[in-house]
Amino acid sequence: MDMTRMMRPLAALTLVSFLLAVIAVIGDRPVNAVPPPQILLADYAAHIDGAQKLEVTHGMGLSGARPLQMTRTPNGWTLDQRWNYPANDELVNETLLALADLKAVEARTAQAEWHRALGLVVPENLGSAVRFRVTNADGAALASLLLGKEQQSEAEAKQQVENYGPELRQFYVRREDSDQSWLALGRLPRNPAPAAWIDPSLPRHDDKKLREVRFGSGAARFGFLRVGEGWSAAGAQDWLSRFAALRPDDVAREDSINFETARAFTLIYQDGLRISYENVGAATVIWSRMKASFDADASREVKQRANALNRRFGGWALRFAAERTAVLLPAKSDF
Repeated sequence: MDMTRMMRPLAALTLVSFLLAVIAVIGDRPVNAVPPPQILLADYAAHIDGAQKLEVTHGMGLSGARPLQMTRTPNGWTLDQRWNYPANDELVNETLLALADLKAVEARTAQAEWHRALGLVVPENLGSAVRFRVTNADGAALASLLLGKEQQSEAEAKQQVENYGPELRQFYVRREDSDQSWLALGRLPRNPAPAAWIDPSLPRHDDKKLREVRFGSGAARFGFLRVGEGWSAAGAQDWLSRFAALRPDDVAREDSINFETARAFTLIYQDGLRISYENVGAATVIWSRMKASFDADASREVKQRANALNRRFGGWALRFAAERTAVLLPAKSDF
């Protein structure tokens, strides 16, 4: 057997493998040789006080892009896509600060054709990136960052981040004006639902002053009263706990919802303040509108509180999921 003949293909294969390895090392060097900046958006961090608008655009692949835009006003942030309804100030401000505090851990690819694998293709190009763009009062961009996949297993990367919290994560990012990508450390929200960005607050008053909750009207009226440290109905405390946990899913202008068949309940407080909710079921959701009033002998402070609540919530209808029926549309038998 001619061993020399057998060794020739093996030697050729070894040489090809060696050359491919050398090419890979040389090709990877420019990516990993880029020194990571301590703060990824240092120029933005220096001008964060000038932030006037925050745009968050989610890439939905074949479904296009889903934009959300928040605007700063003298009374706080508002959500443009919801008729300038008050935004979740805490989430907006923490997002702006999180962008300023974003740290680059190490460099990744600077080749545009590899961006899709990292989830860094712009939303308008069938991409899945989340774009965070901050502009000042003149419309000039202070920052424009693309958020890609998290550095996790594929199964974990597909999980939606439902809430914004303090947990730091590692994910791929790049500035929109640069092909250089980075593995970054920080926290940025990924929830595309408007519910995450609208103000979650509802018209409330001091729980300790709540005297009565009254449902319906006329002969169909029912409810419960405060009795000492408790309530006159067995299910009252459970209802109050679920009511305190209510958060709207969305918002609309009041005149776009038909409230002719609405059912109401009223929170009656010891100091004379009354807060009424009118609720109507529509397919798989419930719409609510709220109004505050006061007794004739209420104090000036209570009247001012009622007027402030009406200025804030007047003209709006808030949407809740159908599973909130037991809270917003309860039956007498529930108590």
